[in-house]
Amino acid sequence: MLRFILMVALMFAVPVANAKDRASFLRGQYATQADCEKLRKIEAGGPRNVETAPELLDPAGIHGWEGECEFTKVFDHDPAKSWVAIMLCTEGLQMTAHSYVFMKNDNEDSFDVAPETAESPDTYIRCDAKKGR
Repeated sequence: MLRFILMVALMFAVPVANAKDRASFLRGQYATQADCEKLRKIEAGGPRNVETAPELLDPAGIHGWEGECEFTKVFDHDPAKSWVAIMLCTEGLQMTAHSYVFMKNDNEDSFDVAPETAESPDTYIRCDAKKGR
């Protein structure tokens, strides 16, 4: 119950005028290695459906076949190294607020990304469309 109250409080802590923020630290499009491979297969002419569509991260949020999360508020934790974000996520008619941590990996164009419920982060690599990687 406390977790629900905290999530609702976070949703209303951000003024409506600033309902969407952008993650300016993200320069392009990112995905896990597996999702980047899915994107390459689609670009090569493969089918795009619920099983093959990748989940992609960009400055607006995380986008997938069945849902997405939009940045609502982004906070610098350690400038140029780590950020905390509140994201509004939708899947079908359900809408929930989640917090995420983004940690820049040294000497790479990649981030470790962890929602509040994760035991460990996922690594998102730069995976721009139409650019083999």
